[in-house]
Formats: sequence, structure tokens, C-alpha cells
Amino acid sequence: MMMKQFTEIVEGKIRLLVPIDSITKQVPPKSPAFFNTSARLNRDISIAAYNAFLTTLKETKRTFADSLSGIGARALRVAVEIPGIERVYLNDLNVIAIEAAKKSAKLNSIEEKCYYSIDEVCNFLISHSAPSDARFAIVDLDPFGSPSPYVDCLLRSVSNGGMLSLTATDTAVLCGVYPNVCLRKYLGRPLRTHYANEVALRLLLSLIALTAARLGIAISPLFAHANLHYLRVYVKVSISNSQANNVYDNIGYLRHCHSCGNRNSIREYNKSENCQICQKRYNVGGQLWIGRLFDRQFVNKMMTTTQDSQNSINTKNLCPANTSNRITGTEIMNKLLLICSDEIDDIPYYFRSDEIASKLKTNSMPLTKVIDKLRASGYQASKSILNPSAFKTNAAIDEIQKCLV
Repeated sequence: MMMKQFTEIVEGKIRLLVPIDSITKQVPPKSPAFFNTSARLNRDISIAAYNAFLTTLKETKRTFADSLSGIGARALRVAVEIPGIERVYLNDLNVIAIEAAKKSAKLNSIEEKCYYSIDEVCNFLISHSAPSDARFAIVDLDPFGSPSPYVDCLLRSVSNGGMLSLTATDTAVLCGVYPNVCLRKYLGRPLRTHYANEVALRLLLSLIALTAARLGIAISPLFAHANLHYLRVYVKVSISNSQANNVYDNIGYLRHCHSCGNRNSIREYNKSENCQICQKRYNVGGQLWIGRLFDRQFVNKMMTTTQDSQNSINTKNLCPANTSNRITGTEIMNKLLLICSDEIDDIPYYFRSDEIASKLKTNSMPLTKVIDKLRASGYQASKSILNPSAFKTNAAIDEIQKCLV
């Protein structure tokens, strides 16, 4: 490996060798290896999530696998920042990326914890699918584009009671730009709406849940978020035919009226029904996940572990730029988790304050005031982590307008 192409940075608690071009060019190149500096928040949140998950993990074998590890930014942070993880597996097809990961592991004195392979994602995962004690406690996949080709393999490689974390970066597909592609890859139709990112997350969860059910596995969402051009979900895996039989308790459809903005969820698809407010034809999205996105106890554990981790980082070892990024990332994460702990996440859509203001032909009302007015009128209402100007409520759009006049 030509070390002239790499430089050393600090992220979290690790020293990391990264391609110089990845931090000097606006779009990180894939050659000689890929590293995305803007995905720092993604990795910060994953460390908090894994730390929280380990407090609930009952099995003694605690292994982590990054099935598309690149230069190892996430996996090496896990090895250093999560002492409870005994073994970390890094897999990638890029030989240069794996060599860089090995050198970074040596920089951080964690060589004995790290195991490497150079293989296609599914080949790597299937090699750990049987016997059951070869499976991983936590498996991650952060691919270029869609994760859909790998979901089956991912689920087969996670131990009973383990965690799967998954990123999707094909947001144009999931948010409705290419509906036929979305239907093919995610088994559901998207909606091009103000809340498209929530629809996208729920399409991704639906694919995981339905694939899991076919394998006799049930999933329970723990946390989900969207940022920039990616979506991210964390789910707990339970190997149980009886629980998998109940998958459709959380699968349904969304109806959206582009004429008046009315929206609601339904269990069964009925194309012939019209909007109850304006009588125009609904657009229907799904099938998709309409159950809860978050586990409240898990989110609270994330908040606790995030604070503990922040207190333990020695900022003297960080360069000024990295210190600034760390603080900003921590503040963003804490804000997201605080909102999430109160979010009405079994309502599978949200409203935007500017959307309502446009219909009322007035200026946008402060979000806290919107929520207070709705609650005072007897409705449920909360913020949403998926949009800073969004709120969730069980009030229909015409009822919202009456409350805010």
C-alpha cells in the first residue's frame, strides 16, 4: 500500500489512516479506498447504539461484524470504544482498504481483537451463518446504494437476540423518484410527499421484517434516523416462528391526498377509496412498516451511554478540527435522542409547520406553539427527529388547521 496516499486523523477515540483525497475533495473518491467524513454522525450514533445494546445482551459471545468495512472506521471504533465487544470482524473486497484497516488497528494497539477477510458481502456473511455459535451478536452493513440484495444474508448471520444495523443510501429510490425500482427492491411503493424520508425508513423496515419472517425470524426496531442522503435502522433479531407469524401486525399502507394533504394509515389496501375530506383519489404507499420506530428503554440507554462516553473522551488528544466536529456531533445526537424519547412513533407520517402555514396563508407558527395548541385541543402531538420543522399528531389535516387558525 502506498502510504503517501493516506494521512492520519482522529475520530472518536481512535487514530485512523484515511485517504488524503477523502478529506480534501468534496466528493470522496472510491480509489484507493472509500472514506466519508460526513458520515461521522452516522458512526457516532452507532457507537452509542451498540453500547446501549450490550447492556441488554444476555449471551456471553460478544462479536461485531462490519460486512462492508472499507478502511475500518466504524469497526475499529467499536474495538476501542466498546470494551464489551470481544472480537471485531472486518470484511471488504478492497485489498487496500483492508490493509489500511490493519495498520490503523496497529496504531491503536487492538490487533488481537480484529479479524479480516477480503470477500463479497454475502459470501462473508454466509460463512458465519452455521453453526449458530458462529453467528455475530451485532452485524452492520453500510453499502453504496441499496442494502436490499444483502438483507437475507445479514439476517442469517445474526445470533438469536442479536442486533442488525443497516444503512440505505439510495434515497432517491426510497423517496419516490423511481417508484418501480422501489417496488422491485423494497416490495412496496414510495410516496413523494413532505414526509418522504419517514416513508422511506418504513419501506426499509418492512423489507427487513418480511424477509426475516420468511426465515422464521422476528425483528423489533430499536432506533432509526435519516440524515443527509442516507437512512439508518437498528433492529433486534429474535429467531422464533411464532413471533414471525405476527409480522403483519406491523405492516400496512399509507394513503396520501395530494389535493388537500390528508393522510392516514390502513391495514388493508383499498385502491378505490377516496379522501374523506375532499373526495379526491388517494395516492397509496406501501406495503410498509406502520408500527413503532423506537424502543423507549433503548433510547434512554443510548442517552446515558452517550453522556458517559462524552465525559470519558480526552479532548487533549484531538486536533482542533476533530474536537469541534465531536462536540457538534454529540450535541446533534443528544438533541435527536431527546426528541425521539417523546416522539409519537406509531403514527407513520408527520406534518410540517410550513406546510400548514401555506394552507392557512399565514406565517409559520413556532413548533412548540403548534404542539401546545394541538395538545390543548385534546390531540396527541410531538416533534419528530426526521425533520426539525415537523410535528406528529393524530389530528387530521382539517382538524390541525382549525386548531391553528
